[in-house]
Amino acid sequence: MKDDCKDIYGFETRLATKYEINTLSRYLAREKWLGDQKNKKALKAKATKKETIEFIRKEKSIILELIGDTVLVQDYKKFDISIFIYNYTQSQNDNTVLSMMFRVLKTPRGMEVLENDDVIFELSHLKKYPYHKRRSKTGRHDRPKNESVQKAIEIREYLKVNPDENRERVCNEFGLSKTTYYRVIRWLGDRNQ
Repeated sequence: MKDDCKDIYGFETRLATKYEINTLSRYLAREKWLGDQKNKKALKAKATKKETIEFIRKEKSIILELIGDTVLVQDYKKFDISIFIYNYTQSQNDNTVLSMMFRVLKTPRGMEVLENDDVIFELSHLKKYPYHKRRSKTGRHDRPKNESVQKAIEIREYLKVNPDENRERVCNEFGLSKTTYYRVIRWLGDRNQ
């Protein structure tokens, strides 16, 4: 980024504080909960407040373990907007590593997980609205979402250990449709992953 961005936008790159990492993990855990509830809504299952709190607490601790204590923050101080950048790395097998980068946008009125194609931001627009409004897109993305890739890899590893399991039931348990699982596995196979 050019040096003049610091003067124009108050741009600064730094490491996140423990408080910010905690806030980020709480937000991601809550988003995971909301996604999980969308899947359960189709099954007409409702969760109690205690189950909600326990789910978010467990998910938050998992997220904290995955992202660690190194989260990069891009601050745009003039607009009070930050972008959190973190990496999730996991060893798959001998000499194979899964490495995925994630970004979360934080404005004064909310947070939002950014997609890979979110690259241009109108800072004054973001300051006025609750959060980044994504343009509606039609059709399927060329690349599956990071969450789908992660779940598909976890399902694939689980099925390697338990080959007699019913694939549809396992996919359902992980919160991924069987069609999406096969599409992601095919996408990973095309990239030798």
